[in-house]
This record gives sequence, structure tokens and C-alpha cells, in this order.
Amino acid sequence: MAIISSVKSFSIKLGRKYRKSSSKELDDDLPPLKPVVLPRVHPDHQIALSEQGWTTIGLDEKPTDALYDSYHDLLRASQAFFDLPDDYKQTFKTRHGSEEGWSRVEGEKEFITLRTIQNTPDELKEAASKYWAEAGGLLNETLGRVAGSLDLPAQALTVYSEPCATLGDEETATMLRLFRYEGFEGKESKVVAEAHADLGLLSFVIGDKPGLEVMDHRADSWFPIEQSYESPKGSLLVGRQLERLSNARYRAGGHRVRSYPNPVMESKTTSGPGDNWRHSIVFVMRAHLPVPVDTDKLTTEITGTFSKPLKDITARELFDNIHSAHFNINTGIEEREQQRRRLAEQEKYTATRR
Repeated sequence: MAIISSVKSFSIKLGRKYRKSSSKELDDDLPPLKPVVLPRVHPDHQIALSEQGWTTIGLDEKPTDALYDSYHDLLRASQAFFDLPDDYKQTFKTRHGSEEGWSRVEGEKEFITLRTIQNTPDELKEAASKYWAEAGGLLNETLGRVAGSLDLPAQALTVYSEPCATLGDEETATMLRLFRYEGFEGKESKVVAEAHADLGLLSFVIGDKPGLEVMDHRADSWFPIEQSYESPKGSLLVGRQLERLSNARYRAGGHRVRSYPNPVMESKTTSGPGDNWRHSIVFVMRAHLPVPVDTDKLTTEITGTFSKPLKDITARELFDNIHSAHFNINTGIEEREQQRRRLAEQEKYTATRR
């Protein structure tokens, strides 16, 4: 299946005229990030990762691009898996809910979350292993460059990602999610994944048709990033862990997924159930849970003094802290609303205690 393509050009908002600080909370006197070359990112789009929390990753359609080839292999394998009977897919449900195994959110999507090779369906094992290695290597290299932009050695951040770079027998915090989003009849679009920011370090998203939208903080509006792609690309998003570990010099990238009307379907008298599905592959790099976190060791002139210093904790505790403060957009709608109400009550209680 052809990867996303559109006649629209990439947003000019990524230009150099927008090089002001991306966070109002940061001291305006902090020095700029050191110039680095992010792998597979166009020079004009490099600054977007820190300022907006997202940017684009170029893919090469030539057979020599292992990342592009592994994406297509996994896309085909995931499409075949989702076409299998629900009775079979339900055998991959786990007690971990959306964090591992197969799940369905009625009216939105179904997906499978892969964490270890032994819990991966046979139909997906080979393709998932190859893609994980390619995407994991890319995001690990990217984190090293991000560290350099903060005037830190690469290992200051890659220590959190290197143990998660391959799909193996040992479970890590990192995960690979394969989605099939529902399509809808008519001329109206529908949000099928609510606005949120991922909890980890970096996330890499590729879809077989447009759907991902990112928050453009300059325009204070949603930008349909995948509709802008004229050549094969994926989207790279900053997560909340990297925002904390960089003292918000890299802001978490807000995003959502929308199901757009399919003009091909409108011209058909009949259509199959899969004509408007959107398949996507999301690789979520999270910090390896046992690794100690000490922001004193991550402090430079570029990061400035950390507004929320962290010390004597592990990446697991950091993740748990972030996780507890946000609702899960991959749970059922009713459970999601319960989480949202509980968080609102907690925030209200905290405010009254100040």
C-alpha cells in the first residue's frame, strides 16, 4: 500500500523566523540549543522537534532503505493480523490492558501492543522484530543528538534507550503498537484518538493514510501533518519523559488522530468495511525502568536549573509519576471518562490545599 502523499507543502511555520523559545516557562536568557543534525530530518525541519515537540522523518522508497522496507513488511503483516477472526485475536488479550496485547475500543480502533517476542503473534514476529530494530536504532541515535544539543554527552540520554533497542525475551518499557482505526461514512471527520502527548521519550508514527494531527503552538491550532507529506515520511513526537529530562527545552508534542472522509468511498455505490480503515505503526521509546534519574547530571547552561529536579529515583518512578497525572486515551470511552473525572477531582483538591 502506498505511503501517505499529498499535494500540500510542509507547514512554513517550521522556518527559522520561529526560532524563539518554545516554552514560556523557560528563562529568556538561556542560550540556544547547540546545532546538531537529527537523523533523517530535513534541515528546515530540525528546529521543530524542540519548539513544537514534533517533526518529520524522511523515508526512501529505494530497496536499500531498511527502515522503509521493514515498515511496509510490518504494515502488510498487521493488516493481515487485524483481518483474522476476533476469537483468535482475543487470545492475545492480557491483564495489562492497553499496555500489552490486543485491545479494542468500540467506535474508535483496535490495536495490539507488543513488548516481548514471546507474546508477539507468530504472524507478526519476523516483521515486528525487523521494524523494532530499525526504529529503535533511529530513535536511540536521535536521543544522542538531542543530548548533544543540550551540551550533554550522547550517553546522558541514550542510557535510557539503548537497553530497549531490540524486541527480545526481556520486557522493557518500550513498546510497538499496531493500530487499525475505524472509518466512517458521510462527509464529516471524527476524532478517533483524543488530544494527548505520549508519556515516553520519543514516538515514531507512520500511517498508511492521513489521520495524525499535531498541535501547532505558534498558531494555537491543529495541523494535519500527514496531509502535508508529498513524499514518504513518518512523524517524530517528543514525549513527556524527554520534556522532563530536558527541563522543557524539548516540549512534549501534543497530537490526536482524526478519521477523514474518503472521497473514493463517496463515489462508490457499495463499499467494503475496510475501505476507510487507517492502519498505523507507532514505536514508543520509553526510558528503561531500572535506570537511575538524576537531573543534576543533566544540567547544563543550556538546560538551565531544572524547575522540577529529580534525584534518587529510577525511570520507573518517573514514568509512574507521569502516568498517574494523565488519562489513558487507549482505554474504553467510559473508563477514560472516569479517569478524567478522577484527575479533575485530584487537581481541584490539590488547588484547595495550596
